[in-house]
Amino acid sequence: MPIHTSETDAIAALHEFTALWSQLFPPEQARIIQLLVRRVTVTNAGLEVDIRREGIAGVIREMVAPRRLEAAE
Repeated sequence: MPIHTSETDAIAALHEFTALWSQLFPPEQARIIQLLVRRVTVTNAGLEVDIRREGIAGVIREMVAPRRLEAAE
């Protein structure tokens, strides 16, 4: 069953992201980066980072789902 995320839930999850990030193990951080980043290109002008739009939605769903489960208990 798909989990639908409201804009409010998404914003709340993103505000909590920094605290969450510092608690993750490096392999978990790498998994999230792989979900979010399609490609990084190094140029003379700097870095170009292509973001996966669908990856952002997936990360937000994963962050919101545990909160919803806790609220249901």
